[in-house]
Amino acid sequence: MFEKITPEAAGIPSEKIEEYIKTLEKRGAAMHSLLIMRNGKIVSENYWAPFDKDFCHRMYSQTKSFTAIGIGLLEEEGKLSLDARLVDIFPEKIDREIPKYLSEQTVRDMLTMTTSGNPLNWFTAGDPDRTHLYLATGSSERPAGTLWEYDSPGSQVLAAIVEKLSSMSLLDYLKSRLFDKMGTFKTATILKTPNGDSWGDSAMVCTARDIASFGQLCMNYGMWEGERLMNEEFLRTATSKVRDNTESSHYGVFRYGYGYQIWRTEQNGFAFVGMGDEITICLPDRGIILVTTADNQGDKNIVRSIIVNSFFDLVVNNAKDEPLPENPEAQKSLEDYSATLKLRTMVGTEDSSFREELSGRVYDCEKNPMGITEFSFVFSEDGKSGEFRYKNAQGDKVIPFGVNHNVFGKFPELGYSDEYGVTKTTNGFMYNDAASFAWLEEKKLILFVQIIDRYFGNMSAVFGFRGEDCAASFTKTAEFFLMEYEGRLLGHRRSEK
Repeated sequence: MFEKITPEAAGIPSEKIEEYIKTLEKRGAAMHSLLIMRNGKIVSENYWAPFDKDFCHRMYSQTKSFTAIGIGLLEEEGKLSLDARLVDIFPEKIDREIPKYLSEQTVRDMLTMTTSGNPLNWFTAGDPDRTHLYLATGSSERPAGTLWEYDSPGSQVLAAIVEKLSSMSLLDYLKSRLFDKMGTFKTATILKTPNGDSWGDSAMVCTARDIASFGQLCMNYGMWEGERLMNEEFLRTATSKVRDNTESSHYGVFRYGYGYQIWRTEQNGFAFVGMGDEITICLPDRGIILVTTADNQGDKNIVRSIIVNSFFDLVVNNAKDEPLPENPEAQKSLEDYSATLKLRTMVGTEDSSFREELSGRVYDCEKNPMGITEFSFVFSEDGKSGEFRYKNAQGDKVIPFGVNHNVFGKFPELGYSDEYGVTKTTNGFMYNDAASFAWLEEKKLILFVQIIDRYFGNMSAVFGFRGEDCAASFTKTAEFFLMEYEGRLLGHRRSEK
């Protein structure tokens, strides 16, 4: 596994892969990795520094596809029927009269996202047991099996089924049945929900190569290096169009049907999909796999469309079924370009005549949603780096940044979740971050912070200055953190420096 060959040996022009990556860069994609395989061999492997092949990346909702495979293994062992009702699997979690449609809901309905409706949001509901929450508050607005609607909590309950019936954690079960034999997922982890269950709808943490191997196993329908590891029939069904997933007339790159926690794509493909554009696309008819990791949260799926459509337009549609003549010049160009890739950063003018006037000046803030009472920007002598200093409810904070480049450090907000989701930490834990700064106009700037840990998110703050006053707008995209960094503020410069 992971033997490398040239793109041309795989029938893919190197220049088309380079054009694909350049397209993503041009369109502002915040990519972390991009890996292309064909017929089980790596054709192109690219990482945006500081990410590399050993980095274990949060895969978010790609985790759902792993959970589905766990369900399939249980069925194969005779421990579960896909037509079993949820209420019959967890009678100990029920403390109300279950509504009719929810009581009729089966494992198969949950695998295909055709459930009776969603429960309360677990991030705010206060119940540490998500299976109990699902049964206690799950909707019964329609018969299961009628409409397709994304039901992430249902995926978490499927993971709980795997853990109950296997008597193992989700990852340990998958390792014992699949990954240990494959020699992959050696450094992988899955984060947990507050009660200790695996966070089975969103928290697989593994390398790009790990998930490529998972895609290859599914595309081989359970075969691995000549050995059958899993039931072929289940995998063929799981990766097929079991249900239509149309919700409206609008276009979507994954609106080609839905299998068992697995999306369908054009050209008879299937995909595992995470919310930040952690994407694995498998094309059995072409033997091609694409793996990307990224954090494009907040862009309303614009970048996702570019990632997917450009892959088909530039790479897949130019791939031949026979090897191409070797092209050392194009291969070197691709390799050289790949070596320059760095995590996305804000880029503006090199400097501003306002910098010296701004540096070190404290602005007192009127009451605002972020609870920031004062702030200042302090720049290095050459203006190529600096610090955003501010005070909020936790006290004095500092975010070091680079001007037109990233500075890597720790995001200063305390209390965010670590191994256990929706669980505050009290040990001083802080997320790894990357912060960049750019001058947009003479007296207008942007601070951009990317969280690059087992949780991913981003925060932008745009500041505009006029006279003694400053207005700022903070926006964030992150799942249940960075809430303290969203809103607008008005600041006034102190008279003393």
